[in-house]
Amino acid sequence: MKLKYERSNENTIKVWITLGDLKKREVNILDLMNDKNKVENFFYSILEEVDDNHDFQNNDLVSFQILPESDGFQMIISKDNNVVSKLAEKNVKFMSEQTKERFDEIKEKNRPIDEFDEKTMTRTVPIYFEDFEKVVDATNELQSSLDLPGMRNTSDLYKDQNRYYLVLKFVLLPDGINVGYEEVKNRLDLIDNHLSLFYEYGHLSEFHADQIKKQAKLITKDSAITTIKNYFN
Repeated sequence: MKLKYERSNENTIKVWITLGDLKKREVNILDLMNDKNKVENFFYSILEEVDDNHDFQNNDLVSFQILPESDGFQMIISKDNNVVSKLAEKNVKFMSEQTKERFDEIKEKNRPIDEFDEKTMTRTVPIYFEDFEKVVDATNELQSSLDLPGMRNTSDLYKDQNRYYLVLKFVLLPDGINVGYEEVKNRLDLIDNHLSLFYEYGHLSEFHADQIKKQAKLITKDSAITTIKNYFN
């Protein structure tokens, strides 16, 4: 699908990029927020697509500016030396703090609730229960205290009004050892199997773990599952 763009003048091209355009190009907006190289590669691929006369691609002094819109963003490509000189320190510049905040909102909106941090090899899963009895029933279904081979885990229990939230955190490689992709996948699958027991009594929360931490009252930290099993089994 061809992008919508216009050449404002000999030094400026405006390009309108929707979330649908990103999807068709298999580009994840989270990657654009977190990986500078992917940002630059993506921007220059857009330039190549819209620069029909190749007069921008042959110019070393090219800048990209981003203006978020409701369904994506507008990219302003410029080869005006006066403009570029102001942006020499960074090829990609957010127009204002408001613009950056808008991108942060998009990033937060797309962040999964069941979150896996590849840098720390940590998976965080917040589960909510309609009442405390369901929390007890779920934990008592476990044969152990959620001790998974080769992993470290913690469990925090929160209460917000009449709801209870159990935040489970799994550290896949607690000793910092190096393992292959298959082993990581096996450990994630093992976590999924254990989570299925909880989902018989509760549901994946609609809030992220850090939101629950801010809004709800902490009841038990780190060892909620063990504590509940000891007192209510």
